[in-house]
Amino acid sequence: MVELLFGAWRKTVRPIKQLQLWEVLKRRGTSRLANANPQALGFAVERCMGCRHLRECDRLLAVHWDTGLGEFCPNAMYLGHLDAMKHHAAARRPIETR
Repeated sequence: MVELLFGAWRKTVRPIKQLQLWEVLKRRGTSRLANANPQALGFAVERCMGCRHLRECDRLLAVHWDTGLGEFCPNAMYLGHLDAMKHHAAARRPIETR
């Protein structure tokens, strides 16, 4: 019950546009891929808003990267999926010859 109330409180205190998720997606270069599936992104936003590890996330982002995020981030699997999609898309691009 406490976690539910805390999650609701955080939603009112921290606007969606200020979520750390946006910075993580930007740094990983996966924002466009995330936007391609609004439903999955919506679920990721909800997980981020309800996360209890705000300070740890802020600390990692303050040092300019997200290494270690997978240890506590509720979106670790989602972010990994986007990374795999990015890698797969890059592998499918034709190699330019000059």
